[in-house]
Amino acid sequence: MAVIGSIYASLYASGLANGLGVHLPGPAAGAAEDSVGGALGAADQLAAGGQGDLAIALSDAASAAFFHGFEIACLVAAGVAIAGALVALALLPAHPTARDEETPEPRLLGTPAPATPTN
Repeated sequence: MAVIGSIYASLYASGLANGLGVHLPGPAAGAAEDSVGGALGAADQLAAGGQGDLAIALSDAASAAFFHGFEIACLVAAGVAIAGALVALALLPAHPTARDEETPEPRLLGTPAPATPTN
């Protein structure tokens, strides 16, 4: 799971930097790089401060970077799950089936179980 999170974080950070294309003021840049929630909060603050175009650019870049990172992280997780299933299929032993003489006869519901001898 840590590897998948690292892949996501790396893709988010690079996607945000590439998608934004402009330099953010100090506090907004730090918040945006930390998380998508921080980026959206910084976009709200930029909009409230009269920088609407920058706020929209930050919000759009953060959303795009988040979904791109999330998509790739999900694909990696799916690949890991499929690989694990294939390894389990290849390496886990099959359970032997019961032989005919070991198979107990079916009983009707409500009939008592046969007594077993005690030693």
